[in-house]
Order: sequence, then C-alpha cells, then structure tokens
Amino acid sequence: MSLDPADLTHDTTGLAEEQLESLESVFTGTYKAKYPIVGYTSRRILREDGSPNKDFRPEDQPHFSIKDEF
Repeated sequence: MSLDPADLTHDTTGLAEEQLESLESVFTGTYKAKYPIVGYTSRRILREDGSPNKDFRPEDQPHFSIKDEF
C-alpha cells in the first residue's frame, strides 16, 4: 500500500509466488467483490505512441463481465 513513486508500477516482475497470490487475493476478495470494472487505464487501450490499440477487447480481459445496470 505504498505511495512511494518507486513502488507505483504495473510491473510485477520479481515478485514471489506468495506475493502474487496475495495481490490476486486482495484484488478478487476486496475490489472485485465490491466494485464493478467500469473502465481501463490508457496503458491497456493505447499504444506507446498514443494511438488506439485496435486489438484491445474488454471482453478478453481478466475479470471482465457485463453488468445489466450499465
């Protein structure tokens, strides 16, 4: 839960299996259980040059589901 800029990264390279399982548990048990996914960060939908990633499909993303209320 660090807000240190060095810790704010999407890169999980180098984390132990136990750390990855802990992250998955927190995401699934805390965030996914309470909050629907309503959008994605630009990292997923844009290429590095800022152009749209036409290959991005929300339905192919982990934990995606369509909610009737949207």
